[in-house]
Amino acid sequence: MGTQREFEIWNKSGSGVLREAPLIFNACGEGKLGTVNSYPDGCIYNTVFTYLCGKPDEKFIEEHPDLIYESRLVCMSDEWAEYVRQLPAKFILRREVMAPLCAESSKKLGDLPEGYSISPFTREIFEEHPFDHGRNYKDYEDFDKTGAGAAVLFEGRVVSACSSFITLGDQVELDVFTDPEHRQKGLADHCVYEMLRQSYSKKLTVHWDAQNVMSSEMAKSHGFVPVAEYAVYWLERG
Repeated sequence: MGTQREFEIWNKSGSGVLREAPLIFNACGEGKLGTVNSYPDGCIYNTVFTYLCGKPDEKFIEEHPDLIYESRLVCMSDEWAEYVRQLPAKFILRREVMAPLCAESSKKLGDLPEGYSISPFTREIFEEHPFDHGRNYKDYEDFDKTGAGAAVLFEGRVVSACSSFITLGDQVELDVFTDPEHRQKGLADHCVYEMLRQSYSKKLTVHWDAQNVMSSEMAKSHGFVPVAEYAVYWLERG
């Protein structure tokens, strides 16, 4: 998913509300990733992102400030968007949701640069958890059965990886990352290509939530279609 400084600054008009529930949100709702905090007029899903649903409740916020401060906030309603945009934000970022895809990649790739090789996630690679990949699976057997992933190696070390971040039924969330020292070589494209091939063979539908323009363009080059953009807020305390 990258670091926050790599995100594109939100500069679009509109509320930035996320209208469709993403896979990570649904996984949280099913108790597989994070917690759900409910109150009479809404709820807060606290997981990789903090999803704000329904209407804000001042009393609840005062009693649980850690739920909305220093967290990546996503507004799932106009009421929350109006409330959050009145608070002092350290930054507001933009993300783009792609339509889920169950297909092999449509991108034509060249050969990997000399010295690089690609591999599916073997047990050894999985247990290394390169760039934190695979940590939401119970073990390698669980990942091998319900997930998908590929890695590019250089001198025996994983320098780029793409894998399923989480599986929910036959749906998976894609996560891709490349070591900064090995970028601009097309490594991530090869990992994505192989991860999509594996997913398609397992009849898994892949979700891609692009964190910046580069991620969005890569997704589109592999056959994904953008369907919505939304804002992510980071609020400062006091």
